[in-house]
Amino acid sequence: MKRIIIMALGVLLALALATPMALAQVGQGANKSGTAAELAAAWTQWAYSKPVNQNSPLIGGGDAYSQARCDGTPVSPTQGKQWFLAGTTTGDPVVRTCTMPVGTHLFFPVVSSFGVKVFPSEDAEEERQKAINFINSVLADPEFSQSMEVTVDEKAVKSDRIVRATSPLFTLTLPADNIFVNCPPVCPPIAVPAGDYEGALADGVWVTLPPLPPGEHIIHFEFNAPNVGFSQDNTYILTVVNKGKKPAP
Repeated sequence: MKRIIIMALGVLLALALATPMALAQVGQGANKSGTAAELAAAWTQWAYSKPVNQNSPLIGGGDAYSQARCDGTPVSPTQGKQWFLAGTTTGDPVVRTCTMPVGTHLFFPVVSSFGVKVFPSEDAEEERQKAINFINSVLADPEFSQSMEVTVDEKAVKSDRIVRATSPLFTLTLPADNIFVNCPPVCPPIAVPAGDYEGALADGVWVTLPPLPPGEHIIHFEFNAPNVGFSQDNTYILTVVNKGKKPAP
């Protein structure tokens, strides 16, 4: 069984090779929101630290997507105020209705992966390279660039806010009820015990957005990459509220 841990706004167990792209940094507002590379590590720590049956942001949509799953607060220190969004483990279209605080930058992957040594028989560098290879394969798929769409309130996000970035090494903490033990039907469960796993690396295509004004906004991001057999179609209906205030009914 392939032990690479792959995240394509969810979980994939697939590998391929292609030409690598350069490490990128977020464009406008980088000093306030941090680099995409740094935030890639923080996003991965956040996404996988949540127990599946309680508040994993990778699971569900519609009425099943609770405010606990909506919580995009980083679990590790970040530069500036950040709020994370996620996709799904299945690739099925989802609509998520969430509340978020005003004055926070948005950060999320269009597609991402990570690699880390989990079992003694594995080679740490090889596992990290598999994550990079997977993103290479997605980007090499002609349909990816043609189908990728990221919009805010039906307006396309500027290209300088969508970048390829590879994280520095970081420690990934997995709970007992982690996504690999309690995997949705798209992948076989892997007995990955709870614990801290050092030397993790995340790679992907990331989106960084400035704070949204108070009120309702619609974030949509999707892509299709048939060469690796995965797609995403995610819509967030976000209500941005001042701290301590609840949205009007």
